[in-house]
Amino acid sequence: MRLSDLDKYSEITIQCHDNPDPDAIASAFGLYRYYQQRNIKVRIIYSGRFKIRKSNLMLMIKELDIPVSYLDAASGNISGLLLTVDCQYGQGNVTSPAADDVAVIDHHNGTAQTDLCEIRPELGSCATLVWKMLTDEGFDVMADRSLCTALYYGLMTDTGNFSELSHPLDRDMRDILIVNETQIRMFTNSNISLEEMRITGEALAGYESISTYSCGILKADECDPNILGIISDMALQVAEFNVVIAYGHVSGGYKLSVRSCTREVLADEFVRFLTDRVGSGGGHDYKAGGFISEDSLAKNNPGIDFYEYLDMTVKHYFESFLIVNAAEYSPDMNEFGKYMKNRLVTGYIDPLTFLEKNTRITVRTLEGDTDLVTDGTFILMVGILGEVYPMTKEKFAASYEETDAAFDRELEYVPRIYTQPEGTAYDLAGYIRPCVPTQTSYIYAKRLDRNVKLFTKWYEEKYMRGSAGDYIACRTDDVHDFYIIRSDIFDMTYSPVS
Repeated sequence: MRLSDLDKYSEITIQCHDNPDPDAIASAFGLYRYYQQRNIKVRIIYSGRFKIRKSNLMLMIKELDIPVSYLDAASGNISGLLLTVDCQYGQGNVTSPAADDVAVIDHHNGTAQTDLCEIRPELGSCATLVWKMLTDEGFDVMADRSLCTALYYGLMTDTGNFSELSHPLDRDMRDILIVNETQIRMFTNSNISLEEMRITGEALAGYESISTYSCGILKADECDPNILGIISDMALQVAEFNVVIAYGHVSGGYKLSVRSCTREVLADEFVRFLTDRVGSGGGHDYKAGGFISEDSLAKNNPGIDFYEYLDMTVKHYFESFLIVNAAEYSPDMNEFGKYMKNRLVTGYIDPLTFLEKNTRITVRTLEGDTDLVTDGTFILMVGILGEVYPMTKEKFAASYEETDAAFDRELEYVPRIYTQPEGTAYDLAGYIRPCVPTQTSYIYAKRLDRNVKLFTKWYEEKYMRGSAGDYIACRTDDVHDFYIIRSDIFDMTYSPVS
């Protein structure tokens, strides 16, 4: 669904979920600005048992002049279109008044009770989705500083101060928006109450520890999820903890805040392991968050309570992988098969065609961010599914050749480069040049029988994760340059050499 699909309505009511948070209010504000510009009669409402009373929300509404009003549940039928944002009509967290027509814009899992919907659960905030939909319509978000500030704060609070970003679009919006920093600080510094300070203190005092893995676990009374981030940040400063999980009960399940200060545990990957089949999670290398559904937990782990599940899964995680340092890895190469790369059209990018030499860059892909320096020794390969990885120019020249065939892959997310510290963004779609492997491109590869964390020669601070069934591989001309190839990519890309 596009925002312009709703232009036919002369009256639109934008509804936040009950007890709205900054993300819901920011998302509604963005939609309000869009339809206001279209000369459509539009308003923002919320309902539920309580009116807004949190100080940061009240400041946000006042400072950014957001016209949100409380609607009593018994107010009757909504004329025109009811557009629920950051929630889905008919679900338990939103009062659902009768309406002529209903549309949904949300970033939570669920099945909307309408054909007019845009649901993107992979995004960290609904504000990100609204920003993307606004830009798709050519709406100039950057011309409205208050809207930029609102969307930024919505993403910030819904991802634990950006610690739980789960999609490159989230990072794009964070990096692109120009905001009122004074207002952001004002909202942030009004975010904790005396009661929440008590909750934080009691959680820290009541910690549990799995000392074998230097892991701290802290339970908090029911609270705003952002408080869990405060608790986990403070607990990670304890010398005995390399990894911290703070959790608390919320409606329908448990919210997790995960922190790590060791390179062997990436927080976002850890939280996805903890929430696999029972919830969802995402974030950064060292800060992440997630949610575990009580219903899913009971269905997949009958008879086990939440803490038992958490304790069991943490131990399973640490026992489930082997750590490999490519620089020191000397396997028995007789266990590896020899494979030839199929002549599929892939792509490559030479960063020096549009950047100065020795520029610090962040390469952003669906798999995450990688930091590099454009020293002139490497190019960036773009694989058949949009995966991006560096390769020396010498290896590229020996293994690939340019082709007239088009690199016409439809990528879910087009990779970007951000220069550091300026933050200038480059969409790489226009810089990808097509290439094919030469007949002399060979690798040695072995199928993994267990999970592996591989620290490559290229980047020793962050591991590549391989699951059982994926492949560990190296080029035949460099048996120390090991890397991981996903099983689905391997099957499409390589053929065995007899």
